Amino acid sequence: MKRLLILIEPDKEFASALERFVREGEFRDRLDIRRFTRCEQLEAVRMENKEAFPLVLHAETIAEEEVNRWLGRPQNILVYRLSESPECADVPAENLIYRYQPFRTMLRDLLLRAAEQTGESGGIRTAFREGRTSVIAVYSASGGSGKSVLALNMAAQLAAQGRKALYVSLEAVSSSALLIPDGPPDSFSRLLYAWRKSRERAAEYAELLQCRHPAYGFDYLAPFPNIREADELNAEDVRSLVGRIAESGNWDVLLLDLDSAVRPRTLGALKACDYVVWLVAEDSHALYKTRKVREALNSMESMDTCAGKNLFVLNKYTGREVNMAIDVDVTLFGTLPYIPSWKNVPDPAVWLNEPVFAAQVGRILRRLYEGAEAV
Repeated sequence: MKRLLILIEPDKEFASALERFVREGEFRDRLDIRRFTRCEQLEAVRMENKEAFPLVLHAETIAEEEVNRWLGRPQNILVYRLSESPECADVPAENLIYRYQPFRTMLRDLLLRAAEQTGESGGIRTAFREGRTSVIAVYSASGGSGKSVLALNMAAQLAAQGRKALYVSLEAVSSSALLIPDGPPDSFSRLLYAWRKSRERAAEYAELLQCRHPAYGFDYLAPFPNIREADELNAEDVRSLVGRIAESGNWDVLLLDLDSAVRPRTLGALKACDYVVWLVAEDSHALYKTRKVREALNSMESMDTCAGKNLFVLNKYTGREVNMAIDVDVTLFGTLPYIPSWKNVPDPAVWLNEPVFAAQVGRILRRLYEGAEAV
């Protein structure tokens, strides 16, 4: 159900631009906007509106007392000031919306504030897989294996197919920042903070905080802002958070880009996912690490259900015969081609625009959706 947004803004150019953004963009199914230049125009809205918790966003030049006088300020109306500065001494922070920021960030913040204040849950869409989000983790025992490139290519292809994909990096230092545009730098941190306050509403908070890639159409949460915060996330945090998002069905696929180091957050993600697309490389260093990490995971009683999820994919495949069963007891689920031009990449955007690589990623996704059997 749409929520009514009442905008009281004397600046007609600003108001018109915001109204157009709401009506024509991704918020059109979540907000019904009505804009006014003066408070006295609100009386008709008060009489006709029956929806619970409509939102009022008013310019700083309009006093809240004036807004309340014309609306009658029933308990089910939430009033926010559109402030010229990020902070204001006479208005609580939860009722302040900063004016000079992208409309998408502003509206997401507004909806998040409203959700926190009212305790309402967001609408749930039907997911691709029986009302539940499929969770795919991309992992490798060796750093620099191409995990982020693969995960982001998967996200882009899913979005191109019309499926909702959410990309989340759990790396302490994520190279995905090179491939996704700048979004709110603290979106993942804010999700964790909000989730710890109300775990039942994790998926709602994730949806409000996610960014959408303007070129490829998948959703993402900005990576960890610092290593310390990443290392404070434990296995149960990740397992529970991923589970909440999966149960909501708000996305068709949740793609987890994991850290190669066997951190608690990595173990939590491996337990919570449906499949692990495990990248391997045909060199002694990478194969040794793969074997040792598999042995360690198999020895952990808490990870005894994870072995059957692993789908091993050989990266940088050159076309010659490969048999990894002898060295590491691995049967390949798929391969990804070696791209010589990627040896020196001045612009990381080419990683999402390589047709040969993308075609093979598409084959892996088709196999997953046809019903992959983990090996």
